[in-house]
Amino acid sequence: MLLLAMMSIVAFQETTPAAEAPAAASVRWSTPPHIETPPKALQDKVSGVATLRCAFTDGSPSACRIVAESPAGYGFGMTALRATRSARAANGLDGPHEFSIVFEVR
Repeated sequence: MLLLAMMSIVAFQETTPAAEAPAAASVRWSTPPHIETPPKALQDKVSGVATLRCAFTDGSPSACRIVAESPAGYGFGMTALRATRSARAANGLDGPHEFSIVFEVR
């Protein structure tokens, strides 16, 4: 069986209340997060998602934290945090943003 880790990243600007939140915008990466599916998820053939909130300065994410991960117990959140350390947004993104990384195992 072919196992693939795919990522999908969606960003939401966090500076307005939820009722006034702007539409989701894709983050374009000049250096995308390097994602490897957590070993336990590969072993159990489980796909998942992690949502992170990061502060961006000139496209560089920092002060990232896990907002949500599903399913729990597979390490998707920590893997997503590690993946963003060297990532850079292409559009010079600034301010706080939330985005999700989807791990798909096939």
